[in-house]
Amino acid sequence: MPETKPLVKPEIRTKEQPCTSETAPSKALKSFATCSFPLALAIFLGINLVSGFIRPLKPLSPAELPFKATWECQRAKRFLADAQGQAPQTVLFGSSLMMIPTTCAEADYKKAMIDPVVDPYSSCLASLLIDQDSKKQRAFNYALPGAMVSDHYFIERALFSQTCKPERVVLGITLRDFIDCGVDTPTATPAYIHYRNYLSEEALDAVLQKNLNLWQKRNYFAERYLYLWGRHNEIQKLATKPLQATYDELVSRLGINTKAENLLATAKDSTTGGETPQKSGDKVDAIMAAQEVKPGNFVILPEMKLPWQDNTREYKKRFAHKNEAVFKSEQAFLDDLLAYNSSLGIETTIVNMPLTESNMKLMPKGSYDEYKAMLIALKNRGADVLDLNDSSFDLSCFRDTVHMNGRGGAKLLAAIASHINTNQNELAGRKDQNQKTN
Repeated sequence: MPETKPLVKPEIRTKEQPCTSETAPSKALKSFATCSFPLALAIFLGINLVSGFIRPLKPLSPAELPFKATWECQRAKRFLADAQGQAPQTVLFGSSLMMIPTTCAEADYKKAMIDPVVDPYSSCLASLLIDQDSKKQRAFNYALPGAMVSDHYFIERALFSQTCKPERVVLGITLRDFIDCGVDTPTATPAYIHYRNYLSEEALDAVLQKNLNLWQKRNYFAERYLYLWGRHNEIQKLATKPLQATYDELVSRLGINTKAENLLATAKDSTTGGETPQKSGDKVDAIMAAQEVKPGNFVILPEMKLPWQDNTREYKKRFAHKNEAVFKSEQAFLDDLLAYNSSLGIETTIVNMPLTESNMKLMPKGSYDEYKAMLIALKNRGADVLDLNDSSFDLSCFRDTVHMNGRGGAKLLAAIASHINTNQNELAGRKDQNQKTN
């Protein structure tokens, strides 16, 4: 009797359940996709290898860099422009802890609206400083939101020289500038990304190899050994040059006026006319958070009543752990900054910034003690350190757990000026000694 095959129920397909068997075109497409990625990667690496060997792109000068409306770029362009005649006598460095209260204090001092993008000076501090040489004092406010200590070092290496330098640097710091858990390497900050373009590869290599561990150098290695990655500014300029020429010709034919002064006037008008003004507190917060800053984006008014902001959640994240590797790197950059200023004959005053008790309670256990020990060691080695994190700044000086208001800013500047004026002879003698040593 012949063997009978069991009956198999035929598969019934519906529109919701399409056939799962692959057709020849889909197989070919998957095969191409599988092969194309390694092929593209090989081509990319090959181009990088050849380009890295012949190095066809000439590095851009700072003046040729693509302009980005960031605090870092705006401040660099303004400082270099103003320093062509004579550099400001004093430069204020720090994070938003320095920037916000001193800007608010400036509006109160001038009794006028301040646009921090176009007015980066502290005439309040300049008026308090005693000038022994009878020169007109200028104090440039170079504090940047979120800045780390390493950022100020790269600013100095990019902009300061024997022919372009201030007489004095006031560096406001606190523990956050050394252990921010949002920063795992000094080569990832906006300031480094901008100011590294002013330094040669040799200068960058010398300091980064010394101050960073292997993991922290990953961005630097990528920029140096992946040629197309490291020369993205040059490639961008090369690609946009013909487009810019076409745009300029079109604008010229249409008769559109794009002069900077007209754009600035328009921006300033937009802050006062036709729009509902922002709350004062919102404008201060915008300064700290802005990714793009242009004239007229936000202004500071005199006697601003800033509502209290509880930023505890933010600083819990910043102080999530001790971040020991970053602390060591930032400490090394602080030593380098002091040494560089000493070589140029620049007086440096380190200010330990005031904080609230509630903010200090969020810090990892033992971190602030380690930070204070570092400041004491620097003072013992001859550095000028002014500790203002004491009970003299009460809660009425603050608008949140770390940032002071205009009242606190005025008190801060008065304390800095008093310290400098009182110790001026000692500071001058220390500078002369450093110049002889170097």
